[in-house]
Amino acid sequence: MAGFEQQVKERAKELTIFFKKGVKIVGESCKKGWNKVKHMKR
Repeated sequence: MAGFEQQVKERAKELTIFFKKGVKIVGESCKKGWNKVKHMKR
């Protein structure tokens, strides 16, 4: 089981790094879209 837990931790690290990169890319390209959404909610 220890080996499996190690694999999960490694995958989690990769996912967090990938997720942060994705958030940066998406955030930069969607700032305009987010502004529209915010205005629509109000």
